[in-house]
Amino acid sequence: MPFFLLLWRCMAVLCLCLAAPAWASPTLMPSDGLERPVLLTGALEVLMDPSGTWDIEAVSRGPQSQGFRPLSGPLAAGFTPDAVWLRFALARAPDTPAAWLLRLLPPRLQEVTLYAPDGSGGHVVTPLGASVPFAQREIADHHFVFPMAVGVQPASYYVRLHTESSAMQAQLELWQPAGFERERSIDYVFIGALLGAVALAICMNLCFGIWLEDSLYAHYALYLFVMCALLVLRMGYAAQWFEPARTLPFDQVMLAVQCLFNAVTTSFMARIFGFRRHLRWASRCFDFVVAFNLAALAPVLAGHPAAVAPWLATGSLVSTLFGALVVCYLIGVRRHFRYLLPAAAFSVGTLLGLYAMLQSWLGHALPGSIGEDIHLLGAITHLVLLNVAVADRTRHAERNYRAEKERAWSIKRNAEQALEAKVTQRTAELARANVALREEIEKRGQLETRLLQSIEIKRNAIKQQHEFVSMVSHEFRTPLAVIDAAAQSLDISALGADPMLKPRTAKIRRSVQRLSMLIENILTADRLQLEQRPLRLEPVDVELLLRGLCDTFNMPGARRLRLEARVRAPEIEADRSLLEIALQNLMHNALKYSPSERGVSVVLSRTQHSMPDGTPDGVAIDVIDHGSGVAPDEAQHIFEPYYRSASMAKVPGSGLGLHLSREIARRHGGEVSLVATGETGSTFRVVLPTTPPPPPPRSDFAAL
Repeated sequence: MPFFLLLWRCMAVLCLCLAAPAWASPTLMPSDGLERPVLLTGALEVLMDPSGTWDIEAVSRGPQSQGFRPLSGPLAAGFTPDAVWLRFALARAPDTPAAWLLRLLPPRLQEVTLYAPDGSGGHVVTPLGASVPFAQREIADHHFVFPMAVGVQPASYYVRLHTESSAMQAQLELWQPAGFERERSIDYVFIGALLGAVALAICMNLCFGIWLEDSLYAHYALYLFVMCALLVLRMGYAAQWFEPARTLPFDQVMLAVQCLFNAVTTSFMARIFGFRRHLRWASRCFDFVVAFNLAALAPVLAGHPAAVAPWLATGSLVSTLFGALVVCYLIGVRRHFRYLLPAAAFSVGTLLGLYAMLQSWLGHALPGSIGEDIHLLGAITHLVLLNVAVADRTRHAERNYRAEKERAWSIKRNAEQALEAKVTQRTAELARANVALREEIEKRGQLETRLLQSIEIKRNAIKQQHEFVSMVSHEFRTPLAVIDAAAQSLDISALGADPMLKPRTAKIRRSVQRLSMLIENILTADRLQLEQRPLRLEPVDVELLLRGLCDTFNMPGARRLRLEARVRAPEIEADRSLLEIALQNLMHNALKYSPSERGVSVVLSRTQHSMPDGTPDGVAIDVIDHGSGVAPDEAQHIFEPYYRSASMAKVPGSGLGLHLSREIARRHGGEVSLVATGETGSTFRVVLPTTPPPPPPRSDFAAL
């Protein structure tokens, strides 16, 4: 029985689409509204309300009542923000029942209000539409149904319509309650059969996708699901089944599902017709259409469906026509006749969908029923033909699978024969290769032994070199200390006041100091090269350390180093001996390159968020001299080891000081940089964190 009901429904929809009867009776007879509805087409008058503020009094009795014009068919005003008023007059024969039902199609309008005469000059107001929860409807139906009491004398009825993001379409039908109940039962049987067929098709295609390992079937199942969701929304079942007690944002949900449907349909069409394989440029165009529909989801979900709806409809029309032209090109020019069946499936649904879309825009310029029935007919036909097309694809896939299986068996037999011949040949080659490999392994073992011996010899040589450098440096320290002590004793003795002797003792002490620093730099460079040696960390008071270094560098009678502690700096974790060497090098350079009559400033301050790893606190030490500055082309080289400026060749030095200072600062997680330079002097800044980072992991060749 459901099959015959489904067939009857399809034939009825087809007749409505092709014939579009436009008859209406102002006087209702006893036989009307029982077998088929009384269409009010031809008895309607329409009035556009651009402001949307007119009330029933203004429309029925005011000057606006003169603006009604006859409507020759169903209402189709396209995308319009105006409110629309419909007026019609009804009367019944004396032997006709007074109880009638007014059904309005399609169920996609946001506001639908019926104003029925109350017999005393007023009106009974019945609001419906998507803005009214389904549970508040007096007649529980997925369409908008108004109960009416029709009198014997003609009376005028008014219907106010308003929507923002869907086409303004309306068809009014009158039913007697018994005929409506029969029609509604057929509706539910029809939609149940349709949803059952869609669910079965989805399950079958998911199984095919798993069995054949082809994602196209899963894509088709997704396409069927989205199409079914769109059909349920179009027919008004969503509010009845999912949100009966709340107001469903129909326009927003409808357009969101429409965007998803367009994206899924476009990508599915591109796959089933092989656009990426045959026409890459067409595939890119369809990718753009998919991106356009997915991008349109953002304003729709943000609450602006009315602004998106016309663009979405125009994009759907253009992309559909473009896809039809490309498919015709593939079949007619490229001779890909295997696409005939899916092309027929898409063409029926596409043509009916385009006709419904154009009818929603052009209104009465196109004949036929409203787009609701056309969409329904297109969906049914499209579903049947496309299922056949996908089943035919499965048949071709099975046939191709069998042919490929036979070809694979043939290739396998030939391969086995060729393999037997190859095995004998490869076995002999493998035996020869094994002999050569054993010889190669013996040679590599000998080379490895020699390499290990060379590494051990080099390690011993480096160790001896370090021991020699350390021994020589220590041997130099003792006589240098004796010379410095003798010069210091001579300086504080009675002979130290001699004006000829005093500059000479100062020169001796400066030379001893410079040579001592050279030895310290050599030892420090040797120590820094040994990556396996960790820092000897201890708490260091930076201010006390700087004061001690300044006192050491300041000769009696010539206090050129001046310490300026702007804040109380925190103690830091550092290797005191390495830190002293780094600061001594900077101070020594500042004194060396500054005129003898000018001082050198050492400024201590705190710094925030200055470390490369984001350490929140640390200290900054600025060493400011009054020399001639660093040339711009040499600024990037001064921290290189053994680099000596051409302009400072007469000033004695080894070129290791700045390099060692920066390396020591970096070992502590800090940095040394030239922050300012010019003709009036240069400023070198040392930035150190409170706690240095952990040492890097030791490499296998660190000991070399």
